[in-house]
Amino acid sequence: MGRAANPTLAHYSAHAAHYASHLADHDSAGARQRFLTTIDCQAPAILDLGCGAGRDLAGFREAGALAIGADGSPALAAIAAQQTGCTVHVLDLLSADRAPWMDHSFDGIWAHHLFFHLPDIALAHVLHRVGNWLRPGGVFYACDPTGDGMEGLATDGRYLAFRRPQSWKAAVKGAGFTLLADWRRPEGLPRHRQEWLATLWRRL
Repeated sequence: MGRAANPTLAHYSAHAAHYASHLADHDSAGARQRFLTTIDCQAPAILDLGCGAGRDLAGFREAGALAIGADGSPALAAIAAQQTGCTVHVLDLLSADRAPWMDHSFDGIWAHHLFFHLPDIALAHVLHRVGNWLRPGGVFYACDPTGDGMEGLATDGRYLAFRRPQSWKAAVKGAGFTLLADWRRPEGLPRHRQEWLATLWRRL
Protein backbone atom coordinates (compact mmCIF):
# COMPACT_ATOMS: atom_id res chain seq x y z
CA MET A 1 0.00 0.00 0.00
CA GLY A 2 3.02 5.59 0.54
CA ARG A 3 3.30 8.93 1.21
CA ALA A 4 3.51 10.87 4.45
CA ALA A 5 0.34 12.79 3.53
CA ASN A 6 -1.61 9.54 3.69
CA PRO A 7 -1.52 8.24 7.29
CA THR A 8 -2.41 4.69 6.27
CA LEU A 9 0.51 4.50 3.87
CA ALA A 10 2.80 6.22 6.35
CA HIS A 11 1.94 3.50 8.87
CA TYR A 12 2.71 0.69 6.43
CA SER A 13 5.97 2.31 5.36
CA ALA A 14 7.07 2.73 8.98
CA HIS A 15 6.30 -0.92 9.74
CA ALA A 16 7.11 -2.50 6.37
CA ALA A 17 9.51 -5.13 7.71
CA HIS A 18 6.98 -6.24 10.33
CA TYR A 19 4.18 -6.66 7.80
CA ALA A 20 6.45 -8.45 5.34
CA SER A 21 7.32 -11.01 8.02
CA HIS A 22 3.94 -11.21 9.75
CA LEU A 23 1.90 -11.82 6.57
CA ALA A 24 4.36 -14.06 4.72
CA ASP A 25 2.48 -17.23 5.71
CA HIS A 26 -1.03 -15.86 5.24
CA ASP A 27 -2.94 -18.50 3.28
CA SER A 28 -4.40 -17.00 0.12
CA ALA A 29 -3.36 -19.78 -2.28
CA GLY A 30 -6.88 -21.16 -2.66
CA ALA A 31 -8.31 -17.75 -3.50
CA ARG A 32 -5.49 -17.11 -5.98
CA GLN A 33 -6.23 -20.39 -7.75
CA ARG A 34 -9.93 -19.59 -7.92
CA PHE A 35 -9.12 -16.16 -9.37
CA LEU A 36 -6.73 -17.54 -11.99
CA THR A 37 -9.12 -20.31 -13.01
CA THR A 38 -11.78 -17.69 -13.74
CA ILE A 39 -9.47 -15.88 -16.17
CA ASP A 40 -9.83 -17.68 -19.48
CA CYS A 41 -6.40 -17.22 -21.04
CA GLN A 42 -2.85 -18.51 -20.84
CA ALA A 43 -0.21 -16.39 -19.07
CA PRO A 44 -2.72 -13.70 -18.05
CA ALA A 45 -1.61 -10.15 -17.35
CA ILE A 46 -2.25 -9.62 -13.62
CA LEU A 47 -2.07 -6.49 -11.48
CA ASP A 48 -1.65 -7.14 -7.76
CA LEU A 49 -3.10 -3.88 -6.44
CA GLY A 50 -1.92 -3.14 -2.92
CA CYS A 51 0.60 -5.96 -3.21
CA GLY A 52 2.33 -5.29 0.10
CA ALA A 53 5.55 -7.29 0.40
CA GLY A 54 4.65 -9.41 -2.63
CA ARG A 55 3.40 -12.73 -1.23
CA ASP A 56 0.58 -13.08 -3.76
CA LEU A 57 2.60 -11.43 -6.51
CA ALA A 58 5.16 -14.23 -6.16
CA GLY A 59 2.36 -16.79 -6.31
CA PHE A 60 1.06 -15.36 -9.57
CA ARG A 61 4.53 -15.32 -11.10
CA GLU A 62 5.08 -18.95 -10.10
CA ALA A 63 1.73 -19.86 -11.69
CA GLY A 64 2.92 -18.47 -15.03
CA ALA A 65 1.06 -15.17 -15.00
CA LEU A 66 2.58 -11.95 -16.33
CA ALA A 67 2.25 -10.22 -13.00
CA ILE A 68 3.16 -6.75 -11.80
CA GLY A 69 2.48 -5.14 -8.45
CA ALA A 70 1.50 -1.73 -7.13
CA ASP A 71 1.55 -0.43 -3.59
CA GLY A 72 1.30 3.01 -2.03
CA SER A 73 4.16 2.33 0.38
CA PRO A 74 7.59 2.76 -1.22
CA ALA A 75 9.08 0.57 1.50
CA LEU A 76 6.71 -2.33 0.86
CA ALA A 77 7.00 -1.89 -2.91
CA ALA A 78 10.79 -2.17 -2.63
CA ILE A 79 10.51 -5.36 -0.56
CA ALA A 80 8.04 -6.84 -3.05
CA ALA A 81 10.27 -6.08 -6.03
CA GLN A 82 13.30 -7.56 -4.30
CA GLN A 83 11.52 -10.71 -3.14
CA THR A 84 9.63 -11.47 -6.36
CA GLY A 85 11.74 -10.08 -9.19
CA CYS A 86 8.56 -8.53 -10.58
CA THR A 87 8.00 -4.91 -11.54
CA VAL A 88 6.35 -3.10 -8.63
CA HIS A 89 5.10 0.47 -8.94
CA VAL A 90 4.40 2.95 -6.16
CA LEU A 91 0.84 4.26 -6.47
CA ASP A 92 -1.32 6.01 -3.89
CA LEU A 93 -4.90 5.38 -5.00
CA LEU A 94 -6.10 8.46 -3.11
CA SER A 95 -3.74 10.77 -4.98
CA ALA A 96 -4.26 12.41 -8.36
CA ASP A 97 -1.28 10.53 -9.81
CA ARG A 98 -1.78 8.80 -13.12
CA ALA A 99 -1.20 5.07 -13.19
CA PRO A 100 2.06 3.97 -14.87
CA TRP A 101 0.17 1.64 -17.23
CA MET A 102 -2.39 2.13 -19.97
CA ASP A 103 -6.11 1.44 -19.67
CA HIS A 104 -7.22 -2.09 -20.65
CA SER A 105 -3.82 -3.52 -19.69
CA PHE A 106 -4.88 -6.44 -17.48
CA ASP A 107 -6.81 -9.68 -17.67
CA GLY A 108 -7.18 -9.69 -13.90
CA ILE A 109 -6.79 -7.31 -10.96
CA TRP A 110 -6.25 -8.75 -7.49
CA ALA A 111 -6.90 -6.57 -4.43
CA HIS A 112 -6.46 -8.63 -1.27
CA HIS A 113 -7.06 -6.62 1.92
CA LEU A 114 -6.94 -3.25 0.15
CA PHE A 115 -10.35 -1.64 -0.17
CA PHE A 116 -11.10 -1.46 3.56
CA HIS A 117 -8.36 1.18 3.73
CA LEU A 118 -10.26 3.47 1.34
CA PRO A 119 -13.02 5.83 2.51
CA ASP A 120 -16.49 5.52 1.04
CA ILE A 121 -16.13 8.92 -0.61
CA ALA A 122 -13.29 7.54 -2.79
CA LEU A 123 -14.78 4.13 -3.49
CA ALA A 124 -16.63 4.86 -6.74
CA HIS A 125 -13.62 6.67 -8.24
CA VAL A 126 -11.16 3.88 -7.43
CA LEU A 127 -13.53 1.17 -8.68
CA HIS A 128 -13.95 3.14 -11.91
CA ARG A 129 -10.16 3.19 -12.33
CA VAL A 130 -10.00 -0.56 -11.74
CA GLY A 131 -12.63 -1.07 -14.43
CA ASN A 132 -10.68 1.07 -16.88
CA TRP A 133 -7.47 -0.85 -16.25
CA LEU A 134 -9.13 -4.19 -17.00
CA ARG A 135 -9.70 -5.52 -20.47
CA PRO A 136 -13.34 -6.23 -21.40
CA GLY A 137 -14.36 -9.40 -19.62
CA GLY A 138 -11.47 -9.05 -17.17
CA VAL A 139 -11.70 -10.44 -13.64
CA PHE A 140 -11.52 -8.46 -10.39
CA TYR A 141 -11.01 -9.98 -6.94
CA ALA A 142 -11.27 -8.23 -3.58
CA CYS A 143 -11.27 -9.46 0.00
CA ASP A 144 -11.93 -7.20 2.97
CA PRO A 145 -13.49 -7.33 6.43
CA THR A 146 -17.18 -6.54 6.71
CA GLY A 147 -19.09 -4.76 9.45
CA ASP A 148 -21.90 -2.35 10.18
CA GLY A 149 -20.65 0.50 7.99
CA MET A 150 -18.31 2.19 10.47
CA GLU A 151 -15.22 3.89 9.06
CA GLY A 152 -12.51 6.22 10.30
CA LEU A 153 -8.94 6.48 11.55
CA ALA A 154 -7.72 3.79 13.93
CA THR A 155 -5.36 4.61 16.79
CA ASP A 156 -2.38 3.39 14.73
CA GLY A 157 -3.17 5.93 11.99
CA ARG A 158 -4.64 3.55 9.44
CA TYR A 159 -7.96 4.33 7.80
CA LEU A 160 -10.39 1.42 8.22
CA ALA A 161 -13.81 0.95 6.63
CA PHE A 162 -16.00 -1.97 7.66
CA ARG A 163 -18.64 -2.05 4.94
CA ARG A 164 -21.85 -3.99 4.92
CA PRO A 165 -21.68 -6.73 2.26
CA GLN A 166 -24.67 -5.32 0.40
CA SER A 167 -23.09 -1.85 0.28
CA TRP A 168 -19.83 -3.20 -1.12
CA LYS A 169 -21.60 -5.29 -3.75
CA ALA A 170 -23.79 -2.38 -4.81
CA ALA A 171 -20.73 -0.14 -5.25
CA VAL A 172 -18.90 -2.66 -7.43
CA LYS A 173 -21.99 -3.41 -9.51
CA GLY A 174 -22.44 0.32 -9.98
CA ALA A 175 -18.91 0.51 -11.40
CA GLY A 176 -19.79 -1.88 -14.22
CA PHE A 177 -19.04 -5.34 -12.82
CA THR A 178 -21.12 -8.48 -12.49
CA LEU A 179 -20.69 -10.74 -9.46
CA LEU A 180 -19.33 -14.21 -10.19
CA ALA A 181 -18.87 -15.58 -6.67
CA ASP A 182 -18.54 -14.59 -3.04
CA TRP A 183 -17.38 -16.52 -0.01
CA ARG A 184 -16.31 -15.97 3.57
CA ARG A 185 -12.73 -16.14 4.82
CA PRO A 186 -10.83 -17.62 6.53
CA GLU A 187 -12.30 -20.75 5.01
CA GLY A 188 -12.94 -23.72 7.27
CA LEU A 189 -13.72 -21.65 10.37
CA PRO A 190 -17.12 -21.21 12.06
CA ARG A 191 -19.15 -18.41 10.48
CA HIS A 192 -18.79 -16.10 13.49
CA ARG A 193 -15.01 -16.15 12.96
CA GLN A 194 -15.19 -15.49 9.20
CA GLU A 195 -14.96 -11.71 9.27
CA TRP A 196 -13.63 -11.30 5.73
CA LEU A 197 -15.68 -11.34 2.52
CA ALA A 198 -14.06 -12.38 -0.76
CA THR A 199 -15.80 -11.36 -3.98
CA LEU A 200 -14.99 -12.25 -7.57
CA TRP A 201 -16.25 -10.06 -10.41
CA ARG A 202 -16.20 -9.76 -14.18
CA ARG A 203 -15.96 -6.44 -15.98
CA LEU A 204 -18.90 -5.93 -18.33
